[in-house]
Amino acid sequence: MVNFEWYRSFIAVYRSGTVTAAADARSLTQPAISQHIATLEAVMQQPLFQRTARKMIPTEAGQQLYSRLAPAVDGLENLSQHMRPPLATAFPTLRIGAPQEYFGEIALERLSTASLGLQVELGNTDTLIEALSQGRLDLVIASQHLGNKELDYVKIGSEEFVLVAPMELKLPRKLHKVASRELEHFLLKQNWISYAAELPIIRRFWHVAFRHRPAIEPRMTIPNLLLMRKAVELGMGVTVLPRYLCATALKEKQFKVLWQPDAPVVNDLWAATRKVNRHKSEIKTAVALLRKL
Repeated sequence: MVNFEWYRSFIAVYRSGTVTAAADARSLTQPAISQHIATLEAVMQQPLFQRTARKMIPTEAGQQLYSRLAPAVDGLENLSQHMRPPLATAFPTLRIGAPQEYFGEIALERLSTASLGLQVELGNTDTLIEALSQGRLDLVIASQHLGNKELDYVKIGSEEFVLVAPMELKLPRKLHKVASRELEHFLLKQNWISYAAELPIIRRFWHVAFRHRPAIEPRMTIPNLLLMRKAVELGMGVTVLPRYLCATALKEKQFKVLWQPDAPVVNDLWAATRKVNRHKSEIKTAVALLRKL
């Protein structure tokens, strides 16, 4: 007779893609999860997963079993949750990854009304998307739409980038309007503060404004937008930052927008999730809140 726990472990491995992530999700040991899968395969008399160094890839038999099992297992687990006494009800936990600055300034407030437990991992999009693909995260706020057929992307908004400078830096009046060579030459002579030597944000702004890459060697590289903002407040140089991160400082005249191109420099933001998890209520709730205008 098949043990229901084997089915739960099978569903967990199928959705997370690894035994490690499934063990974490079920609060079991990895050997226990592996034993459940092996025993279920013995009962089914066929492999349910193809084992690789990094992932457990469902076989056709595994896909068929999942399509039959998932609704029933989810239904039973939902029923079990609803049958708990009210005081025993716990918030579902969402493992979310995001850039530190956006999470602190925007996302945290939007998620504050959700009845969710949050496990937050901060980092850059590449690292967080890899963690999502490996089943170590449930949702990632991404600044790029990276191609991966196992992931869903939902646009949750956009960020505008602005060129900011200390209040005392004066832009010659004749350079205020047009993105000219003279303006570019003036900007190139300034002390630049960058997130990294590759100028990730500055390069994007420059391409929109001047249609080519900037020849800038930054005075300071610091991989933290909040500290970059502080450096501008201290008069250490100029940089490009998301407008949401500058709103208060601009209002209080701690620094200023030095110049703006005709076309605003914007970047779309995405909520990335694994397709196998898109049915989960906590993910749907979080995405809806993150999209809130």
